[in-house]
Amino acid sequence: MKVFTFVSILILVLAVLIFTGSCATGKKASMAQEDEVLCGTWVNLDYDKTWKDGKIIIKPDGTYNEYDRSDSNGAGEWGYTIMNKWTDSDGNTFYKYIVKSIYKEEKVRTPTWYYLARIDNTGNVFEYVDSALDFPFEIDLEHPNYAIHYRQ
Repeated sequence: MKVFTFVSILILVLAVLIFTGSCATGKKASMAQEDEVLCGTWVNLDYDKTWKDGKIIIKPDGTYNEYDRSDSNGAGEWGYTIMNKWTDSDGNTFYKYIVKSIYKEEKVRTPTWYYLARIDNTGNVFEYVDSALDFPFEIDLEHPNYAIHYRQ
């Protein structure tokens, strides 16, 4: 009976260690670096008369500002966290990042937005697809939440 109890406890401990170890190897979220290609001011004048944002400013301090029009001063302010970053064989940089409201006293709960973004190898074209459900699988130009902006 003592051997059975010992083996059962040993199996339980090993299972906990394996589970904890597998969780610890997951990707860690990160903040942007000062020279992050994602950071900067991005505009698309064609969006000024649509529901899409005409200007986006992404800062290395983790803040993200959206403007309805490329020439407006008012902005929605958000916080973002980079979840994953990689470069493809053509030199395009891809990001998966999460955007959340940073207002602490919101009356209405705003969703978390999941972005899949691509910045071309020149660093001047920013394309993305966003979703309130989960990260998009691809940057689909036909997706209703697809957007393209250009470095200002």
